[in-house]
Amino acid sequence: MATSSGNGLADFRIRIASTGDIFEVPSDKSILNILRENGYGVESYCTSGLCGTCRVRYLEGEPDHRDLILDDEEKAEYLTTCISRCKSEEIVLDLPPPGSEGAVITPERPLAIVDQSICVACLTCVRACTYGAAAIDSDAVGVGGIIGAATVDADECSGCGLCAAACPTGAISMTLFADGDVISKVNSLFNPDRFSATGAVGRPLSEPWIVTFCCPHSAPSVKALGDAPSVGLDIVEMPCTGRIDNLHLMRTFEDGADGVIVSGCEPGRCYHTTGNLNAAKRTDRVCGWLDDVGLGADRLRMVHVPPRNGAAPFAEAANSLADAVRTLGPNPLRVAREADPTAGEDRDASSEVAPEDALLAELGLI
Repeated sequence: MATSSGNGLADFRIRIASTGDIFEVPSDKSILNILRENGYGVESYCTSGLCGTCRVRYLEGEPDHRDLILDDEEKAEYLTTCISRCKSEEIVLDLPPPGSEGAVITPERPLAIVDQSICVACLTCVRACTYGAAAIDSDAVGVGGIIGAATVDADECSGCGLCAAACPTGAISMTLFADGDVISKVNSLFNPDRFSATGAVGRPLSEPWIVTFCCPHSAPSVKALGDAPSVGLDIVEMPCTGRIDNLHLMRTFEDGADGVIVSGCEPGRCYHTTGNLNAAKRTDRVCGWLDDVGLGADRLRMVHVPPRNGAAPFAEAANSLADAVRTLGPNPLRVAREADPTAGEDRDASSEVAPEDALLAELGLI
């Protein structure tokens, strides 16, 4: 049997059938880590919604599948190198020799990066990370010259973005799905030609425009709704709902969305463990802010959908939100922009309000 360590996981070894190479897999590393360290290429796209693509055929041994990604038939023949452990002391993998299939091109993936110059070493990222990738480097210098700053191990980072959304100082960003990327995506969704007061051009203003932020696992259920006749639906896919920041939600309303849905996994089934729970807390918080500024909390919903057969529950939630939006009326920020399509042109930057106050200013509250 594999040797158990203090954290409940077990050390074991892998053997490559084509070369006879044997590598130890310690409890603090995955099969994927070890294979890459030794030149064996395994492509993984887990943060792009194709979980299970790091699977490898095994010939001998007894894997301990610690994931719900492969179905029972696949588990009889494959294991996922990023998650699966091993119940036996050794497992034999069916992989070609390193380099035999040409250079391995690792796809670009989201990774957390730290600007240590504004890090206060508050440990928030360490608590948020469910992979142990975030830590405090006692040799680094943080904001104001304090000793110690956060660091993220790129080999252990899953790219989920939980730490970036949780960071209170903005010290953590992402190589993909950075705040600027998400906000630019949302901005691109607003096209004045899509809406008009009469509906003569594009969709009528009375027809709800809803933006949905979703994770890769709930995306199929969201996309199944498509462009329903009664709902104008735009989709912003994130690596995990835990990456969704309060800023992303508020800016979406500032851009004119009538309603926003955050669609994530069911409680207890988040691929990144707590991402959906974090998203639900932020959604509740932003609902309170929407009430405070007069837009109404009913414009925002968090929806948990099952990984399979989730289309019907999501459609029900989307139609329910659309009904609520019809009662509330169009987002007044979008109506204002439609009434003056030249607003914002040739402005004197010195007279502009701060970005964080723009929403309150447009509502006439400041």
